Amino acid sequence: MSLRRPNGRPVACDNCRSRKVACDHRQPVCKRCIDRGQEAECVYTSSVPRKRPLSNQATSRAAVNQHGAPRTAGPSPGHRLGSAEDDRALRRAEFRQHAHVDIHGSRANVSSSPLETHHRVYSIESPLDPNGRRRQSTNHDLAPSVTTTPGGHLPSDRASTPLDQTSGYLGFTSYSSVFEETENSLSMLQGFHAWLPQGTNTRLRQNPDQIPRYLCSPTKEMCLVVLRGIPSPNIGHFEIVKDSPFFRDGWLRVTAQRVLADLHERFGSYLGSCRVDSQLEDIALFLSDNTTKPFHESEPDPEKWIGQFTGPNLRWESLGLIFSYGELTFSDTNKPYDGFDSKLAKKEWLEISRVCLGLCMDLSRRFASANSLLAQLSQRRSTLESIHAGDASYSTWRSGAESVALATFLGMHAESNSPSYEPSLASESRRRLFAQMFVGEKHAVLFTGRPPRLSHRYAFTPLPLDLRDEDLLKGGEALREAVKSLDENGWNTSGKMYSATFTRARYIIALIQDELVEIGIGKARQKVAGALLRDLKDRHVEAVKEFPASLAYDPADFADPDSNVNMIFARILLQLEQLQNLFLVERMLSKHGEVDEGGILLIAFKLVSLTLLFWTHKDRFAPFRNDFEWLVMAFATPSGGILCMELLNPTFKGSHPKNPSITRSNIIQHLSLLIGFLEWIDPSRPNSDLCATASAVMRRVLDHVLNAANENMSWRPEAMEDMQLDLSLELFDTFDWMKHDVMTSQVMEN
Repeated sequence: MSLRRPNGRPVACDNCRSRKVACDHRQPVCKRCIDRGQEAECVYTSSVPRKRPLSNQATSRAAVNQHGAPRTAGPSPGHRLGSAEDDRALRRAEFRQHAHVDIHGSRANVSSSPLETHHRVYSIESPLDPNGRRRQSTNHDLAPSVTTTPGGHLPSDRASTPLDQTSGYLGFTSYSSVFEETENSLSMLQGFHAWLPQGTNTRLRQNPDQIPRYLCSPTKEMCLVVLRGIPSPNIGHFEIVKDSPFFRDGWLRVTAQRVLADLHERFGSYLGSCRVDSQLEDIALFLSDNTTKPFHESEPDPEKWIGQFTGPNLRWESLGLIFSYGELTFSDTNKPYDGFDSKLAKKEWLEISRVCLGLCMDLSRRFASANSLLAQLSQRRSTLESIHAGDASYSTWRSGAESVALATFLGMHAESNSPSYEPSLASESRRRLFAQMFVGEKHAVLFTGRPPRLSHRYAFTPLPLDLRDEDLLKGGEALREAVKSLDENGWNTSGKMYSATFTRARYIIALIQDELVEIGIGKARQKVAGALLRDLKDRHVEAVKEFPASLAYDPADFADPDSNVNMIFARILLQLEQLQNLFLVERMLSKHGEVDEGGILLIAFKLVSLTLLFWTHKDRFAPFRNDFEWLVMAFATPSGGILCMELLNPTFKGSHPKNPSITRSNIIQHLSLLIGFLEWIDPSRPNSDLCATASAVMRRVLDHVLNAANENMSWRPEAMEDMQLDLSLELFDTFDWMKHDVMTSQVMEN
């Protein structure tokens, strides 16, 4: 069956139509294209009058093969269609599809030729499959699957998504502000509120019958890639971390585990070792239809709020929660079977989770408006991107900007602080998420020196209350009792550290840090800046004094082998962030002409000492290995530069007058350990180049200082005897070259 134009005449192939020559309409390849040797470029597209350039069309075009089935292809990673030539290139790429297609790190072997699009079978070898078996997938009416990366999709397929159609948060200067004030005035005068027509937002709710039409390539390909990345039942699970102060270990991890269990319970037979595309498409339709349902942000009941994206209401955002964790634990029960490698599975999962998380976010944008769950995924994606590409990379900076854009679009920076506020899991999650975004954004700004995207001047959201995740999940009377037990400042009175306790403290420090950044990289007069910095220092000290005792770092914690490593890490990190603020203050005071009285050296020495704990106790801090590069570069390296300057230009003799433990010898020892830490970073890690550069500079400083000292010294034999190099250690005593007489005889013999 041939396609027809609106006037009833057969459609010419794209090649003939672009050249404005006659076409004989033969399918699948016309005679003119055969004669010109352009069979691969002969594609038939339905003829629709264009009122706009091809790159701006709102609907995707479908090519047909000789059986009348649509011939589709997803875009190559990172490719965007911008012209008719690009469109033809995309279709040529599909026509020339090779027998091997790489799908998120796994090699897919297509058993049929590129022309046989009606029935395809391919197999994927992946350590995520149980028993190490190949999984076969049958593709009906669909071209071979290709890897689709976030953002690499057709404009026609992205046009006019629900997220693009909503207005989001509108502030005081917005176009609607005056009208809202007028509405409120009329409401008070007339005694009713429904005098304006209410928007139906019908565009935001797709008709279920229209969902299959939206699942066209590349959307369908994105769905299939995501669903192929879901671990099979009884293969992977999330370990629940108890007594952890980190938000990623709270209700989010519990919910991700619940989502994975619900998905396996409902579609477990579809997600085994052999996955068929037609069945995966059924799951995609189910998820897409649920994603179009409105997400109620202000639902006070925690179970109903979570129920919006779990159980029968699974959405694409729900699957995103699964992929937002790069540390999925794979069961060891599959080791007896040939071909399963849990270590390889973990390594593969890191890449699969990063790609599929981005695809889940893209799919959510296609079928739903923005919501706080999507904002959670965006924040997690930014973190994963920093681990993958490095903290100074463009992709990390861009993903962080997207998180900030989504948060401000949803109004998370201006959450309500009314006296009648009643906390719930939904509202507290929004407060915590904004606090986490603000803290992360400040760290990114300090690491790169780039202008901030969030400012304390526009952050009106109150601090999250210091509540346990368990109480938020229970809700009701348990939550009300927990709120009553808080002190007047919102801290818990139990003396324990929860995820909210840690987040509150970091947010308070970050708010002061943002004011320091404003002075450091913004425009400020010298006199004004000096006064502001001294005021900020006092405010910082007073704010830290108000922190609960549970947040204080105690070196004695290392003496207890049973102490919670999560708690120790959190306390050290909080101490580092406090010292970082003081380091910035002292550094900027010196920059603006203030006399340095040695305060910056004291702070720098503490920063280096604390950061080195992660390396000297690296086995104990193994769960945080992915953070080591950032920690050493963000906190220790700038401080190491101050220690280097002290060696090159000494400001004291002997011991430091304000801290006797700071001596020239100790500084050299700390720098030597810091060089070892920097050089220990794996060269394959994204920040390894930064670490190598910093290490090289410090090594040159030590070489210069130590070599210069040796050149100015003339050792006499009597002096060496007085030094008593015999250390009374059995191992060292075996090395007789340490004694002067032995060295002298060896020199004479040579």
